[in-house]
Amino acid sequence: SSPQKKPHPSEWSVDEVVEWLTSKGFGNDVVDKFVEQEISGDVLLELDINLLKTEIGIQAFGKRMRIANAIAELRR
Repeated sequence: SSPQKKPHPSEWSVDEVVEWLTSKGFGNDVVDKFVEQEISGDVLLELDINLLKTEIGIQAFGKRMRIANAIAELRR
């Protein structure tokens, strides 16, 4: 709730997704994969734990759960 109106997550660019991932504490290992796959906000909101593995290439289940939970918060 900053004074400037933040765009809805579905309108985020890849750079804004990267900012969000970083703010959530995810490292370059995750960020680089999201950039490589050109994950913008509209795509981000469609990701689930299976896609994080098959399409993004994140193997660790715990890490995928944490990302999926963070995405679920954005959908609310």
